[in-house]
Amino acid sequence: MNDVLLQMENVGLAYGPRRVLTGVNLSVTRGDLLLLAGPNGGGKTTLLRLMAGLLRPSEGRVAKSSGVVTGYLPQYRRIDRRFPITVAEVVRSGLHCRKSLFRPFGKADGVAVRNLLDEMELAPLADRPIEALSGGQWQRVLLARALAGNPDILLLDEPDTHLDAENRERLYTIVEQRRTTSAVVLVSHDLTAATRLKNAVIWAVEGGCVRLESAIGL
Repeated sequence: MNDVLLQMENVGLAYGPRRVLTGVNLSVTRGDLLLLAGPNGGGKTTLLRLMAGLLRPSEGRVAKSSGVVTGYLPQYRRIDRRFPITVAEVVRSGLHCRKSLFRPFGKADGVAVRNLLDEMELAPLADRPIEALSGGQWQRVLLARALAGNPDILLLDEPDTHLDAENRERLYTIVEQRRTTSAVVLVSHDLTAATRLKNAVIWAVEGGCVRLESAIGL
């Protein structure tokens, strides 16, 4: 399989005099499972945000193939949960990437949301305001939202935060299922993630540089 979804060429990003990333060259291909490893502050989150199109590089080029849809799960701690919205509404918002701005949600969209809520064991919480959720419940809601649009590239920033062992196992199962039709790029501090995820390719992100570290199971 050689379906390149995203290409980064000599990408760098700086905030004023502070360089966060420099000289990044990598490609994301359908079927890839890329695990980003490295210390806090090394640039992993910035790299994901560049891939998601939420940041523009200071130099170089980030190119997505035509029609590629990205699903993004941000870090848990970066989101303010005081906004008055329910679990189902958050998950449904992930469908916007697959529909036009002015087309209303239809019956098929409702079915897709219910299926995701069932898959993540969130159905009993569908009408609960997000402010009332536990950390683990909120993390599962964010994952369901990232999955809602059936993205070609799934970007997950520390998705195992606040998950118990059962839900962490569910996360890894979902990741392995999704990479059969898409690509997954994952940041995790779970030391077992690299061995749990089959054929994961590890990229080390440190000091603003990105390098191939190892490939597991290849």
